[in-house]
Amino acid sequence: PILENVPLGTAAGGNRLATSLELRHPLKSPYNFYTWGEQIADFTHDVIHNDSNKDSGENSKVTLVANSIGTMSALQSILDEPTLYDGCFVINPNFRELHMAEVPLSPLAMPLVRQIQSLLRTKGHGLFESLATPEIVTEILKEPYAVTDAIDEELVEVLLNPLLTKGADEVVFDTLSYSAGPLPEQQLSDSTFPSDVPVWVVYGKDDPWTPSGRVENLAKVCNNGDGPVERVVGLEGAGHCPHDEVPERVNELLSEFLDRLDGAN
Repeated sequence: PILENVPLGTAAGGNRLATSLELRHPLKSPYNFYTWGEQIADFTHDVIHNDSNKDSGENSKVTLVANSIGTMSALQSILDEPTLYDGCFVINPNFRELHMAEVPLSPLAMPLVRQIQSLLRTKGHGLFESLATPEIVTEILKEPYAVTDAIDEELVEVLLNPLLTKGADEVVFDTLSYSAGPLPEQQLSDSTFPSDVPVWVVYGKDDPWTPSGRVENLAKVCNNGDGPVERVVGLEGAGHCPHDEVPERVNELLSEFLDRLDGAN
């Protein structure tokens, strides 16, 4: 489906309307936010609730914590199965710069973007292999991480090992070609988003990938401040992954969020 006149934010903190928002993956790929949202729900049903049932005999609601592009997967899972969850703690939401609604002069630029995406899918496998090394991954991480001391061998290994799995390059290229699908403001403004599932947003102010103005404006863009976003907190000196860079500050806010949920229940 294609949505029309969807309220979105701008990097400077303003508001705009996306005249059209294509939700389907242009390649009809299974690697999309709807599949990933289903996987989160399946994990909740099959793993979390299965384990909790052994102890209590009943299913408790689950709190989601999401970072970056995982934000859309978490929010979509809430939209799909709202009774499973009691809240969502978002860390540095991603606004998907290659989405057709985000690319400047989209009608003119998107044909070129799609050509580049197609070229990567057909000719980019050698390039992918040359970039999937500990040294390159370390250098790439230095851009979004404001606290570079947080980039250690363990982090690089956790990120690199899945990339070395057979077929990983196909997944990456499909994801890079995913210039459609949901955006945070669209999901948070959805009329079916449950009113009893609050959202807190925490972000690093030194993140080059996440515009501070757009994050700060999330609550206002979403139903004129009457949406699920209750609180937005910016952290000085942190980049795209403050849970790695300043974990003590993020954990303190997460604990506050969990206390808020306990109080509501």
